[in-house]
Amino acid sequence: MRTNPVVRSLAAATVLVLLVAVAAACQRDAPPGGDRSDPYHADAIRHGLAPQPHPDVTYQPDVVLVGGGGRSVRSVTDDGLTWRIDPDAERADELAPGRVMFLTGRAVGRVVDVRPEGDDLAVTIGPVSLTEVVRDGTFRTDRPVPLDRPVAYAAGEPAWAAADLPDRGGKGGGLLPAPSGTGPDGAGAVVDSAGAVAGGASGGSRLPGRAVALRAGPAPRPPQPPARSGGSTAATAGGMKLTPQCCADGVGLRFAYDDGDIRMLGAVTFVMRRPTASFDVAISGGTVTRAEFSVTGGAGLRVSIEAATRVGNDRNVAKSVVVPVQFSVPIGSILGVPFSATVDQLLEVRTVFTAKDGYFRAAGEYALTGAVGYGYRRPFFGPLVPAGFAVRDSLTNSITGVSIGVNGMLLSYDVKFTVGIGALGFSAGVYVGLRTTVGATLGSGAGLIVCRGAGINVTMRYGIGYSIPQVVADVVNFFLKVFRTRPIESSGQLGSQSTVVKRAETVPPDVPLCAT
Repeated sequence: MRTNPVVRSLAAATVLVLLVAVAAACQRDAPPGGDRSDPYHADAIRHGLAPQPHPDVTYQPDVVLVGGGGRSVRSVTDDGLTWRIDPDAERADELAPGRVMFLTGRAVGRVVDVRPEGDDLAVTIGPVSLTEVVRDGTFRTDRPVPLDRPVAYAAGEPAWAAADLPDRGGKGGGLLPAPSGTGPDGAGAVVDSAGAVAGGASGGSRLPGRAVALRAGPAPRPPQPPARSGGSTAATAGGMKLTPQCCADGVGLRFAYDDGDIRMLGAVTFVMRRPTASFDVAISGGTVTRAEFSVTGGAGLRVSIEAATRVGNDRNVAKSVVVPVQFSVPIGSILGVPFSATVDQLLEVRTVFTAKDGYFRAAGEYALTGAVGYGYRRPFFGPLVPAGFAVRDSLTNSITGVSIGVNGMLLSYDVKFTVGIGALGFSAGVYVGLRTTVGATLGSGAGLIVCRGAGINVTMRYGIGYSIPQVVADVVNFFLKVFRTRPIESSGQLGSQSTVVKRAETVPPDVPLCAT
């Protein structure tokens, strides 16, 4: 039966009107600018997702869930401590020293100061542990989270990013052997069993010069640069040019330093293949009763170092640099709590030159396979330590250089994976870190035998809470004196550590002179 053309036209017009009406209704119901619950939404990338109340989660009574999420953030200082927010944001008027601000997954911390600044409310915060935010709740990933879509958060050059290492003087227990032909104190280049570097540097520990200005009050601090998608970026700290990278093929750092007298180049990479992260945390009454955390995909370590000097033993470089870039992979909200997997890096480096015009170079590669992580059932930890250590290219065999004195370099590289809340080095949650310490020396070329020696230590630390480098805590506490607040601790955590690798060798191997 044929349909009347008029009827067909009316039917088509009716359907069109209905479709337009439905589309308009959907547009009215959708949030402007896309789905703001998407962790990769522009607002969420800028400052993090907002927390939401959930019937299965109890927050601590002093936690203030400030409304508006990232839209309430006007700016944040480069050190991550002071957030300028909309004073009219819901519950912003409840913020006070001692309370915990929870505005987004990145804007969370213990309030140490609140004050109006122009049309904004400036809130200065310190780090908190996950249990200082959540009293009761169970959080887990349904499946492993791929770490292949990181967002890079650069901090500019915050005051806590760099400091001089203290003079260790080559003293300490459990030192790995190094070639003979040492400097005046007999120390040479050594690596201690705890993974710290020692020997060959001069000068005591001190805060960066920029922190001195804080004595008279808070110095002007620039805002953080905008976040950017991608796994590589550039940064500067302590006179070093840094290029951190993360995460699909591994986590690593290239660095370069040149002050006219000493030049250094280097790279260290924790090689990974399609890394993923999984976690499961149960909190009851403000106490973690169960926790599991693992990062898979570990495949090896690559290290290369090179240094040269125009001066002698009276001057060497000894620096600690917290890489002012955090890579973050948004996980999204779990029971209303916005979680992210973050990666933080720390570099410590010392040169050991005992004569002018020295040059030194070494490179090595090692297999180190398997997952890193742990399981926790109160009160016991069970570490998940990478295995399969093997030498692919010996660091010792690659050592080359020229000098009439001892040449050496010591490098410690720390990479920490965290799943939790917080920003930059102040993230809190479940974490696991690998600290690789490499020491290599080349004996004097003036002797009959040129000795070469190298040591590598890898330790894994793991826990629940937060853990920040001591230099960061020192500088932050120096700043917080302005507000007459209680100093923060360098850690607020349960945790432990395990030795993964401890290895040392000298070449020639059986010459007593080289083993002293």
